[in-house]
Amino acid sequence: MVGCATAPRPPVRESPAERVEQPADAAAAESATADGPMPVTDATEAKAPPRKRHMPKPPPPRTTSFGTSVEGSDPRLAAALLVGATFPSAASELRVAREYIRLHVLDSAFERLERAVAKDPRMAEAHEEIARVWREWGLPGMGLGAAYRAVTYDPKSASARNTLGTLLERLGQLEGARSSFAEALALDPNAAWALNNLCRVDYRAGHLTEALHDCARALEIDPLLTAAHNNLALTYAALGDMDRARAEFAAAGDEAAANYNMGMLQLADGNDASAALSFEQAIKARPAFSAAKKRAHAARQRMLTAKPAPTLETREP
Repeated sequence: MVGCATAPRPPVRESPAERVEQPADAAAAESATADGPMPVTDATEAKAPPRKRHMPKPPPPRTTSFGTSVEGSDPRLAAALLVGATFPSAASELRVAREYIRLHVLDSAFERLERAVAKDPRMAEAHEEIARVWREWGLPGMGLGAAYRAVTYDPKSASARNTLGTLLERLGQLEGARSSFAEALALDPNAAWALNNLCRVDYRAGHLTEALHDCARALEIDPLLTAAHNNLALTYAALGDMDRARAEFAAAGDEAAANYNMGMLQLADGNDASAALSFEQAIKARPAFSAAKKRAHAARQRMLTAKPAPTLETREP
């Protein structure tokens, strides 16, 4: 099965104002535990030394998935934490959560999202992000409630409809997923990602003509949408047009990934010899491609043992 794929977002350029060396709460904790000098008077000096002050216990370290390193080393996250500590709100919690998601620290992101919906229970964007986190954890059923709330609280959000569709697809509810993607497209006719998701669902349902149309439209809007090239290649392969499939994999922009994906198609078709050659071409293009090395070895082994081919999957560049 081909997993849900979306085009990577371009990196966000950091402004100098976002480069914060230390979050505000860490700086405050440091100053609160500093033991400053005590004033000394003449009377005190003549008498016995004053008793030693009681030293307060330092606060426990903040708990995060990667200790404190990610908060201190990533300027965008540090800036979001500073804003959140200075101006606490549902919006600032959402901003912090999205930075954690960018860094793939999903447990901390989930905690911040819960804080956001506690401050604003009808915040559709926070509910949508909660649904996505459950999806990334491999538990799409747990995210359905949040996805439906996001759609309810912001019925004009194409993104919320699309996210709901990805959860339904992961659960095998292809018709429901297709309806959600179509609704997203109706709200945003230029949403190439919704068209790509429609293409994938149609491919999985065996509606290959519709899949060709959907992916072609997605690529008209966004020619660089890698996932659409991959899904279009799979559709061509299902129609028996392997030359066009190879061309679409190559159009995704990475020779190693194109050869790897072609090898996976050949494995699924039972052509172990051709698959092994494709994987070896992928290794030649990217010598450190460990997955291609494993697949090439496995294909050679299957040529000798006649074991069944693995489940079809594709790789992004």
